Amino acid sequence: MNVFLKKIIGKTNVLKKIFDLVFWIVIVGLIIVWIIDFINVKNDKDPMFCISKKIHKYDDGLVKECIGMGYKVYTYDRSSLSKGRQFGPFFIDMREN
Repeated sequence: MNVFLKKIIGKTNVLKKIFDLVFWIVIVGLIIVWIIDFINVKNDKDPMFCISKKIHKYDDGLVKECIGMGYKVYTYDRSSLSKGRQFGPFFIDMREN
């Protein structure tokens, strides 16, 4: 194998290792964020890592929506629904009844 090919292969191995490291740091970071917000919701606290917050107003109260990184949290304060919080994946819908 000539020297030029060895240098190219060496550089691609370094780039692959850097990409792998960054990938795993991002995955572990997301898992930590999910766990922290899940524990906060379970302990009836507001989530810490909201990308977007919305408040939906109804005649009988309101619902707070927090959109996080891959999940949603709904906080219900309506007389027609039981009070509480709902934590789930980004595709869950708000309870209506």
